Amino acid sequence: MKKELLFSAALLISCLIRMAPAQVIASTDIIPPVSEETNLITYEKAVDATELKKGDLFEKAIAWINDYYKNPTDVIREKNADAGKIVCKARFKIFNEPDKNGTVTDAGVVQYTLTLLFKDAKYKYQFSEFNWKQLSYYPVERWMNSDSPSYSKSFPYYLRQVDEYAKKTIAELEKFMMAKKKSKKDDW
Repeated sequence: MKKELLFSAALLISCLIRMAPAQVIASTDIIPPVSEETNLITYEKAVDATELKKGDLFEKAIAWINDYYKNPTDVIREKNADAGKIVCKARFKIFNEPDKNGTVTDAGVVQYTLTLLFKDAKYKYQFSEFNWKQLSYYPVERWMNSDSPSYSKSFPYYLRQVDEYAKKTIAELEKFMMAKKKSKKDDW
């Protein structure tokens, strides 16, 4: 009887050990970039724009913000052409995974900071300070800690949405910033 109990316990432990790595991999299928300096999820890049001056890049970024965001005056928190800096604070909705009937429900709002810096022939963007709008500040980096008692199986799905949103916004920004200025025809 003791041998059977011991064998069963060993078999159970063996199965649990084999399952643990699979659970970790499944829960972290999206691993957003994390800054070594701040330990925050951060998407950043310096982009060469060889033909453009600092002021031109600044003006293009303002035009992009006005085009991309529904309420740009609410989004822009700092705008300094002399320093070559724009700071935006914006938000987007996230959703829960569809249920068995395909119904998608609202999971809340994620807020973030977008900082744009400009020099002659170069600009830099930095998406950071992602937080889930709650009663108190809730950084989305908590979604990455599967050992936390407050961890939810929905967190990887939320992280995927943050990653997709950031990458989509970055693609739109880079496309707009690199587009050639359309010349108006004086055809009357």
